[in-house]
Amino acid sequence: MNDEFIKEKTNQSNKVIFGAVYGMCGGDCRDLFMINEEDLYKDADNFSDEYGNWSNTTFDQKLREEEYNKTADLLNIPTNLLENEISQEDLVQKWADVDYYLYIEKDGISKEIILDYINEDADPAIKSYFRTFFKNYKDLGGYAIDTTIVGRW
Repeated sequence: MNDEFIKEKTNQSNKVIFGAVYGMCGGDCRDLFMINEEDLYKDADNFSDEYGNWSNTTFDQKLREEEYNKTADLLNIPTNLLENEISQEDLVQKWADVDYYLYIEKDGISKEIILDYINEDADPAIKSYFRTFFKNYKDLGGYAIDTTIVGRW
C-alpha cells in the first residue's frame, strides 16, 4: 500500500465524531468523541440524549492536547469517503450489538456512517482511514473488536 498516494486523496474536515453506539440498551447508548480543528472532546454521558441522534451529542469533557495530537489524523478524510456513496458491501453491518459510528462535517456537507467492519475489497484509502479510526478509538479507551481480522484487511 502506498501511503503517499492515500494521503494525497484527503480533505481536511471541520469536525469528526467517532466511537461506538449500542443498540437495544437503556440510558447512555454511546461512547463518542468529537475532534475539530482545535480540540478533542469526550461525550457528556448524558442519559437524556435522544437515541440515534448521535451527531447532536453533547461534548463537554475536553481532553488533553496530547490526545488531540494523536487523533488529529482523523480530520484528514479520504475524498472518496466524503464525496462518494459507499456501498453496503464495503461497510458491513452484520451484528446487532455494538456498532462503530462516524460523523464527518466539512463546509456544510455531512456524512454519517454506522458499521461493523470494512470489506477487504473496499477502496484502500477508506480502509486506511478506518484503521486509523479504530486505532484512535481504542487508544482513547473505547471498546473495539479487532475488525481487521474479521474483514481481513
